[in-house]
Amino acid sequence: MYSRLLVPLDGSRLAESVLPVVERLASAEGALVILLHVIERGAPAAVHGDRHLTHVTEADPYLEGLADRLRDVGISVQTHAHPAPEGDVARSIVDHSDEQQAGLIVLCTHGRGKMRDLLFVRIAQQVLRRGTTPVLLIRPSDDGKPPMFEPRTVLVPLDGSPAAEAALASAWELARAFGAGLQLLTVVPTQETLRGDRQAVGTLLPAATRAELDLEQSDRESYLVSLATDISGRLPAVPVSVEILRGDVGSTLSERATAPDIGLVVIATHGRAGLAAVWGGSVAAHFLGRLRVPVLLIRHLET
Repeated sequence: MYSRLLVPLDGSRLAESVLPVVERLASAEGALVILLHVIERGAPAAVHGDRHLTHVTEADPYLEGLADRLRDVGISVQTHAHPAPEGDVARSIVDHSDEQQAGLIVLCTHGRGKMRDLLFVRIAQQVLRRGTTPVLLIRPSDDGKPPMFEPRTVLVPLDGSPAAEAALASAWELARAFGAGLQLLTVVPTQETLRGDRQAVGTLLPAATRAELDLEQSDRESYLVSLATDISGRLPAVPVSVEILRGDVGSTLSERATAPDIGLVVIATHGRAGLAAVWGGSVAAHFLGRLRVPVLLIRHLET
């Protein structure tokens, strides 16, 4: 599924923090890694504390130096420095992904505590909106060192919709590649954590709302168990578990996803207006903004 990995780099050590994860992925999948640098028109002199690469004469040897390090451990690597300065880096990344037939784009979130800014304002959000290639977001550790990537559990948050299930195939593939388990998770609100119209109804009809939420929990549990049984029957190579939690959707998802056993989160997104995840943009923003583990975003194409 991920036989060609496109890795855009801007020349900074921060961006290079994705490389250990790329190495693990490429080794597990037998993938070709394509290191890309897009010359940015009107770029600043420095990026994340490092000198910005503004010409292919700088970018080519830079990329080749990184490629040699990956080749030394048996990874197949190609490099490409896009020579013409681009004003729209995100568009160029999407175009190169299409040209290279990449199965995955790997991006650094470029910040400590600024993941939301990148997702909703900058390149990652634009790449998701404009392209169809899955995007793996990797957040550097707080000390700036490359994150460890030894996932024991791949987490897939689901809300019962077919859109959310678009994440399952990729999640299973990566769990198999890394010898990890696959966990299907859903969160049902409590009466105290309802929002919007449901909150108003809950205030007016508390007993009926509690009964409705209990029924929703039962339905979600049956849905997840059925889904897990189907996956295990067709694809027995990966152990599948289910978990149903109660509470505020965003906070509860964030808390579970930051547990020590979770090494990767796979989530489907519509990608139409920023990160409109299947539960709604505000929940997705809160959820993703707190994560420290890599997050794989799968673009769900509506028919």
